[in-house]
Amino acid sequence: MNKYFALIISVLLLFMACKTKNNDTVTNQSLKDTVEMPPCQIVCDMDNMVVLTITDRVNSMSIDLFKGSYNDSLLSALMPEGTSPSAINAFLIKTSGDNSGRGKHNILVDAGLGEKAGGLMLKQLDKLGVKPVDIDAVCLTHLHGDHIGGLLKGGKPVFPNADIYLSVEEYNAWSDDGPMASHNEIWKQVLNVYSNRIKLCNDGDTIVDGWVVARLAPGHTPGHTIYEAGNCLFIGDLVHAQDVQFAYPEFCARYDNDPVQAVKTRKKVLSTMVGHYLCGAHCYDQVMVTLWAGQ
Repeated sequence: MNKYFALIISVLLLFMACKTKNNDTVTNQSLKDTVEMPPCQIVCDMDNMVVLTITDRVNSMSIDLFKGSYNDSLLSALMPEGTSPSAINAFLIKTSGDNSGRGKHNILVDAGLGEKAGGLMLKQLDKLGVKPVDIDAVCLTHLHGDHIGGLLKGGKPVFPNADIYLSVEEYNAWSDDGPMASHNEIWKQVLNVYSNRIKLCNDGDTIVDGWVVARLAPGHTPGHTIYEAGNCLFIGDLVHAQDVQFAYPEFCARYDNDPVQAVKTRKKVLSTMVGHYLCGAHCYDQVMVTLWAGQ
């Protein structure tokens, strides 16, 4: 089954990579090149909505992050050079309003590292003519620093007009008495700065004027959440190395707080993704993925 599944993914990755304005992908771009290239527009068949990949950084994942999680011999074959191309992405959803009454919005999914840590999201947004004050919602998949660092600059809010959405479970997990409390320094700063703009959501909630649906996907963190908008699925850190984990979801990165649950969630989500554009926070290509129904 896995060999057949891997073949499907390999073909899709080759022919269905997302396109930038000059049809380049970020696969082999250096950090300098990332600054110079335009954000990547996902080719989606959606009315009244455009989704853009905002590349915050281009990097790679080390084989060491996955060793011991499933099958090290197979892992070596999948990562012969010891690394897998990766990235740190945020996503911009631009809506133009529709006949049902849903309004015009600029929505971010995650916020990247932040400029102090070398994040390039604000520079990429500037290329699109989008100012920080234009962002009216930020949907957080979870509260790791490479997803929330970009909310702050000099101790002040980068997006002063934005509501910040996250799951109830994630909020509770990162509280001072929660299981992620030892890592919540950046989150506490965000919480202090955006205290009156935090919006908590539950599994299945429709948010941001009806444009986005939140779906709980725990494992990477206790309240890790994926978001659905039109035919795009924003999966956060469900996948860290797409060349490995699409074909073999049993592989787990050390970053996952609960590896057993992370694998279970990854398999469940991947099996229901037919017809969706995959928007991964660490995917170097945003691709249309059709999964084998027998997975």
